[in-house]
Parts: sequence; C-alpha cells; structure tokens
Amino acid sequence: ERLTSSLLEVQTEDTRYRALSQKLLREQSIAKELLDKLRKETRQVDESRSQQMEELELQIADLTANLRMRSQIARDEELSQAQIFGTTGGGDKAGKSQRGKKSRRYIRRKNND
Repeated sequence: ERLTSSLLEVQTEDTRYRALSQKLLREQSIAKELLDKLRKETRQVDESRSQQMEELELQIADLTANLRMRSQIARDEELSQAQIFGTTGGGDKAGKSQRGKKSRRYIRRKNND
C-alpha cells in the first residue's frame, strides 16, 4: 500500500508538472508570436522612416539648389543691370554733352572769325 500511495503521489506530481510545462510552452509560443509581430512592425516603421528621411534629404537638396540658383540669378541680374546702366546711362550722357559743347564752340569760333 505504501508503494501504491507513493506511486500515486509521484503520478499526481508528474501530471501537475506536465500541465505546467504545457502552459509554459503555450505562453512561450504566444510570446514568440508577439515578439515576431513586434519585430515585423518595427522593421516596417524603420523602413518607412528611412524612406521619409531620404525623401526629406532629397527635398532639402533640391531646395538648397533652388536657393543657390535664385541667388545666382539675382546676382547676375544685378550685375547685368549695373552694366546696362553704367554703359548706356553714363556713357551716352557724357558723350552727348561733350559733343554738344564742342559743336557749339566750333560754331562760335566760326562766327567770331
């Protein structure tokens, strides 16, 4: 009888341990599935952010190039306008006034002679 009762106790413990083992295996399986799901979501978010970052870097590069071009165009226009005003405005006025004075002087000399 004593052996039988010991055997029953060991079998009962064995059953409890098996049930606990099955429960832990299920929990482990669920935890692994959740971990895999989280890793997948994290990878997708990371890829998405990486793409967004690349797009933003390209936009920054485009905007920077655009600003440089606008600045260069503005400088070129200022330079162009300065050259136009410098050659046409100052050169023509100075030349005309001198010619006018010379021609008047020449006419006066003729009349005086």
